[in-house]
Amino acid sequence: MFAFGLKTLAFSILLPNPLNPKSTPRRQRLSITTLVFAAVIFRSEVALLLFTTVLHQLLQPTLSLSRAIRPFTISILAALTISLPIDTYFWQHRGPLPLWPELTGFLYNVIHGGASAWGTAPWHWYFTSALPRLLLNPATPLLLLPLALTHPALRRAARPLTLPTTLFIAIYSCQPHKETRFILYAAPPLTAAAALAAAHLFRRRTGKGLVPALLAAGLLLSVVASWAASSAMLAVSALNYPGGEALAYVRGVAGGGTGGGAVVPVHADVLACMTGVTLFGTGTRTGSGAGSGKGSGIVKVKQQDQGQDGVRIVVDKTEDDAVLASADFWSRFDYVLVEDRSKVVGGEWETVGVVKGYGGIEVVKRGSGRGDDRTEKGAPRVVGLGETVALWKRTVRDLTGGWWIGPRMVERIFILRRVKEAPTTQAVVEAN
Repeated sequence: MFAFGLKTLAFSILLPNPLNPKSTPRRQRLSITTLVFAAVIFRSEVALLLFTTVLHQLLQPTLSLSRAIRPFTISILAALTISLPIDTYFWQHRGPLPLWPELTGFLYNVIHGGASAWGTAPWHWYFTSALPRLLLNPATPLLLLPLALTHPALRRAARPLTLPTTLFIAIYSCQPHKETRFILYAAPPLTAAAALAAAHLFRRRTGKGLVPALLAAGLLLSVVASWAASSAMLAVSALNYPGGEALAYVRGVAGGGTGGGAVVPVHADVLACMTGVTLFGTGTRTGSGAGSGKGSGIVKVKQQDQGQDGVRIVVDKTEDDAVLASADFWSRFDYVLVEDRSKVVGGEWETVGVVKGYGGIEVVKRGSGRGDDRTEKGAPRVVGLGETVALWKRTVRDLTGGWWIGPRMVERIFILRRVKEAPTTQAVVEAN
């Protein structure tokens, strides 16, 4: 989001200023500098957006290559001067060379293909799935952007916003691993270009004939519909963090069953870490980083670092399959948060709960037993928001005679608690 703000500022600087055309070279230099800082310090993919933006300026042509080199060189040196010492210190890097995190991440994720381990998507996914959800209003891609790009009065301002952004998404689509957050930078410029066309149509709503008035009314209705849809998506998005819900449940259970100052060791698998297990819920994290293949240990925590409930959750996030295959590894934990229970080997474990996550929209018809969501006998208890959704689902089906249209919840994270052996009578006598 830091890069998002800088990138949005950079594009706003490039907007035409008819009142002061002589300021264009200065604004171009400032825009390049802002994008360089965003790429070097915060997010490496912004470098690709910098490339497409400068390329568009060179082809217009409103910018010469010689005029772009100087601000680029100065700003990248300044950004590295900031990034290298600060990041090397806070990442506790001990290598012979300073650490540049964005370059390290780029080499690992893109050059070495490490990001693909987190999932891949078709080449068109950004255009067919991510971008429509970002823009949301169907009038934007179907009507407003085409009008903004072709209308003589609008295209001069719209094209610098849309063309570099679209080219950025097209090139970035070559990367197999895709996430909506990687193209979040596209939303403001594309929305701004669409707003140019929307304002143009709305100003002409009182023109001759019925069509201008209908278009203006349709635009207003589309805004209201988009607001309603985004509100619904916001509510549904809360169902995408089963890892965080599982960790919150463990904290509640451990906090109620242990004394003050207790340290509770927990292992979280990849899915749990991707869906809400963060330092905000734990305070301490140990184990290997993504793809590093190292083992892990549990660290001791100072008394003053304890949470308000007197319990300190210490999370291990080891991913190495060889380490995970050892029964000794699992014996050090009180709880584990896993997608696949069969990977937990050795010892006796009790499944104390399962957290369900969003699995799409389902339609359950009257008289259909599918999607009842009542817990079967012997099944683990559903905890977190999945339990709330199940309650709402039963209530709605009772009121509608069996109909339900809403989120389909599927099992995501199982919460396992190690069953500790009770002390023998002899051991109790010896202890006393």
